[in-house]
Amino acid sequence: MSLTAAVSTVPARDTILITIRGSLDLQTAPLVRRTLMKCLIEAPDAVIVEVGEMSVDHRSRLAVFPAAAQTQTPTGTTLMICGASAELATQMGGRVLGDVESFPTYTDALAAVGSGGARAPRRASIRLGAVANAPQRARAMVAHACRTWNLDCLLGPATLVISELVSNAVEHARTDLHATCILRGDYLLVSVRDYCPQLPVIAPAELRDGAPHAVRGRGLRLVEAYSAAWDIHAGPDTKTVWAALRATPATPWARPADPRAVTHGGS
Repeated sequence: MSLTAAVSTVPARDTILITIRGSLDLQTAPLVRRTLMKCLIEAPDAVIVEVGEMSVDHRSRLAVFPAAAQTQTPTGTTLMICGASAELATQMGGRVLGDVESFPTYTDALAAVGSGGARAPRRASIRLGAVANAPQRARAMVAHACRTWNLDCLLGPATLVISELVSNAVEHARTDLHATCILRGDYLLVSVRDYCPQLPVIAPAELRDGAPHAVRGRGLRLVEAYSAAWDIHAGPDTKTVWAALRATPATPWARPADPRAVTHGGS
């Protein structure tokens, strides 16, 4: 039996709904994981997964949900499951879902999002071409967001990080870009999505000293130095590089000892 995962949004609640139909098994679990990660990286208030028409060949397949929740970006997004049949609800017993909550209906899950008391995220985004002034436009977007959201302490670090992410994408991915800045809770998340799935490669510092392009390849080292956390999520045709900067209390930013110690392979 095949599986489909349809994605829709609930803008008023800043929530993403994933409706899964079919059998969750060894072959279809990767599709579910990719769909979950793609939605979680958008950093909505919640991702709700409706499983009323989903079955599993073994309860261990359900581990895809807590695994995705544990690797999400540190922005407070909640992953929920709803609508399980009686048989599936039995399979979801015990600790197989970890900290992922299950609700009888979609309405119940949506109500839980509304009563969570979390601060609504603030967002800014811009679409860019792979052109020379793309980093400048991204910096302006992030700087305006920091000033508007009273995050003057992050103005320098956040604009530096988004500039490095965009510059890297312009030089290596050479596709259109989507830069996003989100404030949720204690974190400012900046991310850049491009349409080249090949991942950057960080070479050991001792291998890069003296290399002709070592200075050019410093980008991800700077991102690492100025961020509380960062990661890369790749899909079949895209990748998103994100960095989370702690907004409160302000992080004592430390500059890297040797910013030349990174190079990128292909992207």
